[in-house]
Amino acid sequence: MKEMLDFLKVIVDETRLKIIFMLSMQDLCVCEIMEELAMSQPAVSHHLRILRKSNLVLDDKDGRWVFYSLNENVFKLRLAAINNGLFAQIADNLAHRKKERNYGACLRTENEMVPFNNKKVN
Repeated sequence: MKEMLDFLKVIVDETRLKIIFMLSMQDLCVCEIMEELAMSQPAVSHHLRILRKSNLVLDDKDGRWVFYSLNENVFKLRLAAINNGLFAQIADNLAHRKKERNYGACLRTENEMVPFNNKKVN
């Protein structure tokens, strides 16, 4: 579950999601990403560092340029884990959802609150 949450935290950022989308179409250097997103080099590099740290993006030095690519295998594995794990479990839970309500915890909490509710205020 932690790996799924970490993945979701990385891709939930709008800029990182845009970078992932761009890299899904072709390898890009920082300059191209900066231009497309109208962002500064430090800002783009920050997002790329997060994506590289999570192993979603790979970098390849080509002479004096560094090109970034989407780590297709890792990305697909993490998506499959979410689709086949988390979302599949939620869908199954919904299909077998209990219809009756259990008031046990509500009644216990209510009973614990009675002494506080009956106190006199001076």
